[in-house]
Amino acid sequence: MPPCLGFLVCFGALQATPPAAAPYCAIARPITWSARDTRATKEQADRENRKWKRLCAAHDPRKAP
Repeated sequence: MPPCLGFLVCFGALQATPPAAAPYCAIARPITWSARDTRATKEQADRENRKWKRLCAAHDPRKAP
């Protein structure tokens, strides 16, 4: 094996793999809004909260008995 090919193989094997992305439900939480927020901000929070409820509410550890 030529030395440069061996170096490339070894160097490639030493590269760190990126960490796995956390699942959405592991990091997402319901969003609260302030009375000072704009209507658009409140609508965005409502939209995200509906997504959270649809995907994660059944698995929320805070609701465990």
